[in-house]
Amino acid sequence: MAIAVAMEQTDEKHAPPSSELGKVELALFAPYNESVELIGDFNDWQPSPMTKGADGWWRATIDLADGEHQYKFRVKSVSYFAAGETLDVFDPYAPGVTGDEHENSVVRVKNGRRIWTEHDWKHDDVPLPQNEELIVYELFVADFAGTVEPRGRFDDVIAKLDYLKDLGINCVELMPVKFFPGKGWGYNLRSLFAVASAYGGADDLCRLVDECHARGIRVVIDGVYNHADADSPLAKIAYAYWFYEQNPDPPEMQWGPKFNYGHFDENLQIFPARKYVIDSIKFWVEKFHIDGIRFDATRGISDFDVLKELTAAAFEQTGGRKPFFTVAEHVPEDPAITGYPNGPVVAAWRFSLGAHFRAVLTEQPNDGASPADFEGFLTALDPTKNGYASGNHCLNYIVSHDHDKLMTQLAEKGHMFDDVAFARARMGLALLSTIPGIPMIWMGQEFGHAAEKSLDPRPLDWKLLDNQRNADLHAYVRNLLKLRAEAPALRGDNFEMCLKDPARRVFAFKRWTSDGNVVLVLANLRHEPAGEVTVADCGLEDGNWRERTFGNDRAVEQGVLRDTLGPSEVKVFVK
Repeated sequence: MAIAVAMEQTDEKHAPPSSELGKVELALFAPYNESVELIGDFNDWQPSPMTKGADGWWRATIDLADGEHQYKFRVKSVSYFAAGETLDVFDPYAPGVTGDEHENSVVRVKNGRRIWTEHDWKHDDVPLPQNEELIVYELFVADFAGTVEPRGRFDDVIAKLDYLKDLGINCVELMPVKFFPGKGWGYNLRSLFAVASAYGGADDLCRLVDECHARGIRVVIDGVYNHADADSPLAKIAYAYWFYEQNPDPPEMQWGPKFNYGHFDENLQIFPARKYVIDSIKFWVEKFHIDGIRFDATRGISDFDVLKELTAAAFEQTGGRKPFFTVAEHVPEDPAITGYPNGPVVAAWRFSLGAHFRAVLTEQPNDGASPADFEGFLTALDPTKNGYASGNHCLNYIVSHDHDKLMTQLAEKGHMFDDVAFARARMGLALLSTIPGIPMIWMGQEFGHAAEKSLDPRPLDWKLLDNQRNADLHAYVRNLLKLRAEAPALRGDNFEMCLKDPARRVFAFKRWTSDGNVVLVLANLRHEPAGEVTVADCGLEDGNWRERTFGNDRAVEQGVLRDTLGPSEVKVFVK
């Protein structure tokens, strides 16, 4: 992998610091810029010359003492908006950038050699769950365990990992944690290498991933590979070399300079945008030990061959040593994007299923889905009826960071509050955890946190767990996720609708494995008693079945199970 500098991690990191100067090479890839100079705290920010190689890299070797140093490159731009101007840019390959207004690159030296982190990986040998076993928790670092000020950091997430483990989570999906300006969500990345300084440094992120692995929790990062921030170094160096000068996307999809994956450099025989993104992917897999990538806004990338190339780079970097997961946010849905290595990525977010869920739960139209479409909702529960080869190609969710929290929607759209709202939340989460596909919970959903979608701070209110309703919802979800981990039937693709009663909006489905693990789910979509429900002709084995949400037993006689369903109630039976 081509890296801007020799980023080797010294084997002598526990040795005392050396007093000798070490020779460190700093480099910038700028093949068609006529001038690049190096400035930094080591030369009093006075420009030092750099030498350009035939490979397009400008290099300078300097003597640096042990410690942390800051630097930038002074470049004569060839970008259309600054052609011929001299601009200072941070290193697009630097693993660290200062979070102040200067945005300087950071280089660390120890024992005369450049290091990128001093973290000792302790838990690489802990077995991690396979993709089909994942129970995903999407979280935004700033709001997960922080306040309005100060915002959350990586260490704050570490402090909550035991909570997530106890809940039953075995995978966290982190919203962007690469360097971005401001205090938003981080989808306006200025670097695909540097860690978001607002959350901590490279050592802090390594420690978070390592502590996740210690608990058997995988880490998926949000990868923004469609676009960059307008003030990113690449945009200032040579805009049209990496990006479309005229963005071809419709206005609602123009979020910043768009990577031009089709641009080929005949002289160097490379696709520049692909090279930078693939270098970044490999770097993060290698250095941060991540276990997956969520590809943001893949409709913007659109080229399935490019997406497959990006996924292949990640899998190649793992060397087959551990499971890896790539998931696309592709709207509108296209199942053809899934099923790697046959498709571009492993799985995709089920946007349409989420819309059905929200419409049913709030009893109001939602993103094109109608609450009256009973048959459409039941069809959406089975991915194989929606073009997916397997549930393992689907990431299912009710709400994500792109929506108001479910409790907010129940209140504002459905005018549902208190016991009614919590009953609807339980119903949704019970179905989410028992249908085919990989379930994902948006942070705080498990205890009923309410907040509107906003780029402004919306920290989780953990004190809600002191309230009985919130604590009961949390316990309910914990029990469901425990069942999902224990029941192999819930991780496969076998799915049969055993009962459909549109008049009462009641239904039942069965999940099973070939070796006899069977789960039966009964659901009442209305918030009024459904009365007696009978499930027959579904191949149920006679005997006692345990209802897992409340722990009651029901007898199946001659293949028939009879029970009652209360308002918005879901019951989950296991033989």
